[in-house]
Amino acid sequence: MASSVIGVRRMSEADNGEMSKLLGDVFSRRDPPAVATNFSPVKLEKIAMLFGSKSAKEGLSSVAFNQATGEIVGAVLAHDFGQPPPDGIDALDLDSEPVIALIDELESVFSNAYDIQAEKFLHIFMIAVRDDFSRRGIAQSLLVSCLKQAENSGYRIAFAEATNSFSQSLFSKAGFVGIHSIGYEDFEINGQRPFLDIKDEGACALMELDLSA
Repeated sequence: MASSVIGVRRMSEADNGEMSKLLGDVFSRRDPPAVATNFSPVKLEKIAMLFGSKSAKEGLSSVAFNQATGEIVGAVLAHDFGQPPPDGIDALDLDSEPVIALIDELESVFSNAYDIQAEKFLHIFMIAVRDDFSRRGIAQSLLVSCLKQAENSGYRIAFAEATNSFSQSLFSKAGFVGIHSIGYEDFEINGQRPFLDIKDEGACALMELDLSA
């Protein structure tokens, strides 16, 4: 495994199925708020698939692949925040998902801070690396690739909801700064506090990067 050579490329529609399966699996097992609420890997995969199809057309996501086997071992799913959400997303019944409600609240904060336009605002939605390829700098390489694609296409601001300490550190190292956060202990939906089990994680952070600087 240590000798595997990893490449990074722009994600295409042909990558979408494999990429979405990876994201659904990793997030359902390793992302603290997803784990705390038993977010279904199947539903996460469907979300990633819909946004992946949108992103493939926009040319904004990246995948990491094992050059010996061609397998996708990591991915960053990003899309144009100024464009409408993908067709079919409403059919997934996401209103009952606390993680989505948390992200929606942070997205509202971001939307209220800017005049949102197409091809200007990059939303980094999901980033994950397969377990057996973790701790090799792949997530950082994916993020660099994604940001470079967006910058070359004229995007002005990149932002993300960093749900755990690892992603917060990853984004910070890339120059992102925190502009808002929601504490896991404090977040409430339908009279419930679904993230009390992960209160030690602190908060979900809304982070942004000025790509035009």
